[in-house]
Amino acid sequence: MLLTLSISLICLTATQAAEPPKAKIAIVGGTFINDALFGNSVLKSSFTVPTPSGESPKIHYGEVEGVPFYYVHMHGEGKWVATWQALAQLGVKEVLGGATAGGINVAMKIYDCVVPHDFIDVNVDRPKSISLPDRPGDIPRYVPPMDPLLRQILIDETRRAVRAQPSFNDINVLEKGVIVQAAGGRFETAAEIAAFQRMGGDLVTMSVGTEISYARQLGINYACLVVISNPAEGIGAWTWDDIRNVYPRMNPLCVDILLKAVPRVAKIGDGPREGDKLRFHPPMTSKKEEKK
Repeated sequence: MLLTLSISLICLTATQAAEPPKAKIAIVGGTFINDALFGNSVLKSSFTVPTPSGESPKIHYGEVEGVPFYYVHMHGEGKWVATWQALAQLGVKEVLGGATAGGINVAMKIYDCVVPHDFIDVNVDRPKSISLPDRPGDIPRYVPPMDPLLRQILIDETRRAVRAQPSFNDINVLEKGVIVQAAGGRFETAAEIAAFQRMGGDLVTMSVGTEISYARQLGINYACLVVISNPAEGIGAWTWDDIRNVYPRMNPLCVDILLKAVPRVAKIGDGPREGDKLRFHPPMTSKKEEKK
């Protein structure tokens, strides 16, 4: 018994001390894929890393067509800040995210796929800024909020996957949409949705606004794929069965899209990106800079 315990402790220590496998690309999951990636042979191992905000959620390592990537389940399972600090510490430069959402825009029907281009964040319970000890938080610009190259890859691969099967002919692929990230933890009221509609929102969800914001602040390129799971409250009628039917149909499709996108993301290379010139805020001082 004592010998078995000692061996287990040695193995645990060795596992914790091992250097995590390297990857520059990550998938941050949500309800648009749920647990559909688990059990897939592309996932090889998992680990956690310490961050200034505590231990990270479990980070899964995988490979597709020889390209390494990380996978984080369900937006980090409540560890919003630690998730993104961990990805930055690991050297991640590209993230593909996503969610399901309520359609505010009447043109967005159940099962439709949207690659959003902008966001409005009215969430009240998550920090708006993020940083690391060796990487002070920038006050970046968000015009555009998401990386155009990653967005185009998601648009291309979503169209490919949807048009490849006649059974998906009822699904529209929309190349633009303004996400409203609501407070979270509950569905919105019809009055709230009406307000979001007046603000210019097209769809409402609970997490990707935070991810867009954190990614830019930490120097990570980001884009996301959103599946419409229901009309937003007051926009149209829906039942719990409508949402329940979305997952078995759309989760495998979204996994296919992401796994086809990862090798394409790897080919982008390390050249300058749109977000690079938007991340840095000039020093705030009343003194004039001396010319040399």
